[in-house]
Amino acid sequence: MLFSYPFFTNSMASIFTIFMFIFFLIWISRRVQRTASKSKVLPEASGAWPLMGHLHQLGGLKPAHIVLGNMSEKYGPIFTIWLGVQRTIVVSSWEIAKECFTTNDNAFANCPKGLAPEILGYNYAMIGFSPYGPYWCQVRKMATLEVLSNHRLETLKHIREAELNDSIKEIYKLLVKNNKVIYKLIMVDLLFV
Repeated sequence: MLFSYPFFTNSMASIFTIFMFIFFLIWISRRVQRTASKSKVLPEASGAWPLMGHLHQLGGLKPAHIVLGNMSEKYGPIFTIWLGVQRTIVVSSWEIAKECFTTNDNAFANCPKGLAPEILGYNYAMIGFSPYGPYWCQVRKMATLEVLSNHRLETLKHIREAELNDSIKEIYKLLVKNNKVIYKLIMVDLLFV
């Protein structure tokens, strides 16, 4: 017998796995195209790959904000891109952004649920990961009043100034240690002493 029985079963299992993977890729890409054609209200940027979307364009040599700015010049102030298989709206006009965050804030406040936000956000307890609802409103109110209010920012101003002074002095010490002292840096250090 030319082929042994275990080799034959392993090769058939490998071929079956490859065919299932190709079938899965085709099924996902058709599903993405179908959902895109159903809700084609906003213009969609071209060049999306089936599973990656536009991530290959955002990870190139140019920074992401430059790439998105070029896309907004081409497609208008509001358009959609695919981040993986997730459809995402890109807004580059302050009027439309104001409309999104004032009139339609409930629709834009929800974040997509997933495993990473659940783990990183302590079961959606952090404000950046929590879905819109009563808990989110309470946490937002506490953050606005207790952390980001003008009075609290003014009260904690000395801490930010001390941290800035310490970091500039640390940079200066590292430059002196490496004999790369620049005259401008000495002047900046003297300003903060």
